Amino acid sequence: MMTLESTHPVVLFDLDNTLFDHNHSLRSAISAVQENYAYLAEHVLEELIARYNAALQQAYSQYLYKEITYEEADVMKVQLFFTGLGLPSPTPEEGRDFRATYKPAYRENQRATSGSIETLIRLRENGYRLAIVSNGQIDDQTAKAEAIGIRHLVDRIVTSEEAGYCKPDRRIFEFAIEALDASPQMTYMVGDSLDSDIKGALNAGLNAILY
Repeated sequence: MMTLESTHPVVLFDLDNTLFDHNHSLRSAISAVQENYAYLAEHVLEELIARYNAALQQAYSQYLYKEITYEEADVMKVQLFFTGLGLPSPTPEEGRDFRATYKPAYRENQRATSGSIETLIRLRENGYRLAIVSNGQIDDQTAKAEAIGIRHLVDRIVTSEEAGYCKPDRRIFEFAIEALDASPQMTYMVGDSLDSDIKGALNAGLNAILY
């Protein structure tokens, strides 16, 4: 039976690098780290960003697939960053110092991607229901949405932590559809990842738009 909610079109958005400018925060954080560690001065910033991004993706992937805990991933990405640069693996104290520099700089430089807030406002004005579907922890992703001023513009934030599945698994999209009492045929997924966002949404029977 169709409900009033299911007759309204829904747009699901990825968060990182779709609504939230993760790359900007990452660049700011790695720049702060470079300033604090003299032995990183010989490396250009772009190399450090690329190395950290690779370490982040590797550690985060293992966390999402439940091979390691969130806390273990937090430690692992710093270790991979150091060893990827040909440096010795950091001691626990060095790892804590790194995160004590990186995390505040990341949080202090959070912003929405260009045009995203205006897009959300316009969609709401035109009767669309909006939600975020993101891999990660609910507290982290909600904090990002609040920091960039979009939390009040979306009806729901669905994360892999809550759903029990991570993108591109079709079940996280099905979880979101059920939570929103939405129709797959009237739901659009917008994201920057061809594999995680677009293919995952299409496999779940949704419409998909590459950001």
